[in-house]
Amino acid sequence: MAFYGASFTALDFGYQKEILRTVQETFEKHTGRSHKDSLKIRISTRPDCIKKEELLDLKIRFNVYLIEIGVQSMDDTVLSLSKRGHTRKDTMKAAREIAKLGLELSCHQMIGLPGSSVGKDVETAMEIVKLKPSYIRIHPTLVLKGTQLDTFYREGKYTPLTLEEAVDTTEKVVRLYREAGVNIIRIGLHPSELLTKNIVAGPWHPAFRELVEGRYLMREASSQLSAYEGRRVQMKIAPQDETYIRGENNINYNTLMNIFKLEDMVIVKDPQVQRGSVTITNLG
Repeated sequence: MAFYGASFTALDFGYQKEILRTVQETFEKHTGRSHKDSLKIRISTRPDCIKKEELLDLKIRFNVYLIEIGVQSMDDTVLSLSKRGHTRKDTMKAAREIAKLGLELSCHQMIGLPGSSVGKDVETAMEIVKLKPSYIRIHPTLVLKGTQLDTFYREGKYTPLTLEEAVDTTEKVVRLYREAGVNIIRIGLHPSELLTKNIVAGPWHPAFRELVEGRYLMREASSQLSAYEGRRVQMKIAPQDETYIRGENNINYNTLMNIFKLEDMVIVKDPQVQRGSVTITNLG
């Protein structure tokens, strides 16, 4: 069971326990199994809302095993301009406390916040890696109706990233996380009617992850294809990555064919290939 989209630990502690107790009772009623052996809880919160004693209580009583903190950025200027209300030090302290309690850590990063840049977003990813999270979620900043960011945008104080800029920057941080072995559990926001009807501006795309993963795989492929220009080649990929390497209407596949003037490129889906990996071999 996961509680996302709010600062769970900022709630009154008694209410937190009431919620989790209800979850336990409901789980046991409908499954006939003990929550102690079969139910794990993950919650999200702010870096400045980590309370050691309370989290330890939740871990022992309710099997809370993972905490996701909304890092967003590790640059204090960006955090201040975005009115996040916490600092880089808050995030570092939160990560230490979560580790001491023996809980797993997940982090959330936002790309393109006010005052940020490609360099700052990449540096944030590098700093998050040092926190040793088990998981990461990434999404680009969108301007939503009625928010402070909406006011900034209408006053000309904030310019959101273009879709191309967001894809390019996100691909860079994805590369860093993958190299560090951090499991990326989401790229982009989940499409919903509530979200889409409130987007004022920003790099929104319902298949944002597909765009990022496609860019990632194209760069992986390009680094190898330069040695096979004009030839017939075989590209071996994980079965789940075929959609990404082909792109919408085969655009990624055709782009690689044209750039490297390939005679043919045969895609082989191999379950033994790790996701995000590409192996190119010569077919003559």
